[in-house]
Amino acid sequence: MTGDGASSEESTSVGSFLDRAITGFLLIDNSLTITAANDTSAGLLDIDGDPVGSDLATIDPIVGPELAEIVDDAAHGDTIVETEVTLDRGRTVEVRAVPTGGNTVSILVRDASDRVRMRWKLQRSNRILETLEDGVYTLDEAFVITSVNDAVTSMTGYDRDELVGSHASMLAGEQTLSMADELIEQLRGDGADVGMIESSIRTADGDSLPIETHFSSVEFPNGRQERVGVIRDVTDRKQNEHALRELNRSARLLLGAEETEAVYQTIVDVARSVWPAAAVVAYSLDRSASVLAPVAASIDDPEVGEPGTTVWEAFSTADSGGGAPASTGERSDPTSDGSAESAPSFHRISSAAPEPMGGEGGPDTPSGNVVERSDDADSTGTRTLYATLDEYGLLRIEFPDADPAGNVGESVELLAANAVAALGRVEREAELAQHRETLSERTRKLQRLHGFNDLLRRINGALVEADTLEEIATAVCDPLVEAESVAFAWFGETYRTGGRPRPVAWAGDDRGYLDELSAATDSTESPEGGSLDEPSHSALDSGERVHVPDVSDGLRKSPWRERALVRGFGSVLSVPLVYDDVEYGVLSVYADRRGAFEGEFGELLGELGDTVADAINSIETRRSLRSESVVELDVRIDGSNAVLPRIATALGERVHVEGTVRQSDDRSLVYLDTEADPTSLSEAVHAVESVRVLDGDSAGRVEVVIAGATVVDRLTKHGVTVERLVADSAGFDATVTLSPAVDVRTVLESLGDRYESVELLARRDREMGTRDARDPGAMTGELTDRQREAARTAYLSGYFEWPRASTGENVAAAMGITQPTFNRHLRTAERKLFSSLFETPGDDG
Repeated sequence: MTGDGASSEESTSVGSFLDRAITGFLLIDNSLTITAANDTSAGLLDIDGDPVGSDLATIDPIVGPELAEIVDDAAHGDTIVETEVTLDRGRTVEVRAVPTGGNTVSILVRDASDRVRMRWKLQRSNRILETLEDGVYTLDEAFVITSVNDAVTSMTGYDRDELVGSHASMLAGEQTLSMADELIEQLRGDGADVGMIESSIRTADGDSLPIETHFSSVEFPNGRQERVGVIRDVTDRKQNEHALRELNRSARLLLGAEETEAVYQTIVDVARSVWPAAAVVAYSLDRSASVLAPVAASIDDPEVGEPGTTVWEAFSTADSGGGAPASTGERSDPTSDGSAESAPSFHRISSAAPEPMGGEGGPDTPSGNVVERSDDADSTGTRTLYATLDEYGLLRIEFPDADPAGNVGESVELLAANAVAALGRVEREAELAQHRETLSERTRKLQRLHGFNDLLRRINGALVEADTLEEIATAVCDPLVEAESVAFAWFGETYRTGGRPRPVAWAGDDRGYLDELSAATDSTESPEGGSLDEPSHSALDSGERVHVPDVSDGLRKSPWRERALVRGFGSVLSVPLVYDDVEYGVLSVYADRRGAFEGEFGELLGELGDTVADAINSIETRRSLRSESVVELDVRIDGSNAVLPRIATALGERVHVEGTVRQSDDRSLVYLDTEADPTSLSEAVHAVESVRVLDGDSAGRVEVVIAGATVVDRLTKHGVTVERLVADSAGFDATVTLSPAVDVRTVLESLGDRYESVELLARRDREMGTRDARDPGAMTGELTDRQREAARTAYLSGYFEWPRASTGENVAAAMGITQPTFNRHLRTAERKLFSSLFETPGDDG
């Protein structure tokens, strides 16, 4: 239908307006035919040519059917239908179908690509914000929360609806908000973008959560301003910083630890300081018992780590350095059946050994391997870490939270590494201290030994110069009290008294002990617990050295101990003075402390006793040789079992003994005068080793080698000279001489102890006259024992006779030495004897 001119112009104007509009327009009838459209719609829908008259469903194979469906929905539903349609080129258009009456529908098309892209960007930003671990929030100018991401709700425990619309003071304190506001003003003044503060927020549970907040102010085109912030939970960082501070402090404490117990206690204290709620136990490996023994702990009655326990298995696993249970070797549980199910499995926590505090690191750097159980056997919500302390032990820390704050694995391993370094240092220092102490003790012992040896050298020198028993006693006692701890020493003689020791010399302060001892000995005190068990008497009775290291031990049983203790004596040593079974007396030394005579000093004093007895024997021998008068005894000794009576029995006649020579190897050379055949003696008498008939001008002389001592040896030990000795099958008849100083009763009692009976037949006092300096008896005093033995053996064996009854080779063989050695001893003895005989006084030779 055509209108008049005015209507035509209006229609043209409307069509021109629609063609220039940014919104596309299409009019669709009830047959889905496009009855009207502007140019914009064709451009937005990518339609080639004029769409008017076209079927809406066929204008585009993709968009057409979708538009037809929208029109149908709007027409039949008599409602406006809106949707977005994405074209094949990726552009998105917004489509709005509006029923217009008369069975027509208007379609409005608008380009929505920019809006869709913006919406997608916003959705992506929201997804990013929601996946961030850091919390993101916005506040308006009044500090009202306008948005939060999921991280904020997770940190605080509040729902999003509870936070959005609430004032920020719900989480932060007024001081924190004031600080943030002041910092924003500074940022505006400085032209900076982002500020940062460290503070804390309150959670829904009422806890305080340490955070670090980065924030900025955002201004919108309408002038509205909001604050945008990013919250980071710094609990782990704070915990790690605290742990590092405590570990640094522990390193200083461990450097000052002097004992292993202090190291174990320090690591427990530090662990409790870092993790106050944790249960901490430090174990030390007891190798002798094969257990891990608790040394320090924050709990009462911690378990002992025996083989088969979780603690022991953790130690074995961590000590192996691996993540699987190690072959424990000697640490294995002997009662285990070896099944894999019975042993818990563990895995390593830290991947690399940390460097201990103050250490240089390196391949030998001590470290503590940290493991935890892998089988989730503990369902209590706790977490337990085990850190090996190398070969020293184990550190066990049980956290009440299954996910404790901070890097606990690295912190525990660093603490264990510090402990290992400290334990190693303490062990090395202990070894060095022990080594130094050993060296010091060895030095002290050497110094004491040097002092003792010097003391003995002085005593030995004085013994050489002594000519009487009294001089010997003084020479021994006076130096002894100069030794460390020696308070008193005394010398008691029994050789001439034949009874209890008679004090001859003493030195030091006995505080009346010796007088009281003598008085107690003369009293009626019984030997059982009385004074007769005093060390001096006990040594004489037993013939052995008696050492009392502690006088106070057994105080009530021995009165002498009380008397000694009152006088300040702590230990006693008594040495019997015996030379070849001849008892001369006793030397007793008292110290002011316990144990003074243990070790080298006691051994040296024992050797000193032998030296003193030898010196006394030498003096007594010289005195008997130089005595102007002697006591002559005729004695009958019965003893059919003695070796000489058995020889007489074997020969069938009395035997005259011409002389004997005692040898150093407990053998004796006996020279006999007999008319019988002696060749079968070695078979008839067990003690006879060999028999040699001597040639020469005297017939009937025999040399017999006897294993053991003879009656002659026993008599000479007492300073007795045998003038005549005849043996028969029942015993001996002997004539002997001895010095008047020798107690006859002592000699006879000594023989009575050895033989069946001893009878004194006669006693005579005989004057010997003054011996000349050239008298052979006096001359022999110049000879050594070996020289005297060589000369006497040569004489008795007929070496000096003509013709010789024995050659030098015979005499050497009898002495058990080589012929050149015999010749040297004999030549020296001859030179000394002839010098004494022929040199005039004052002649220097």
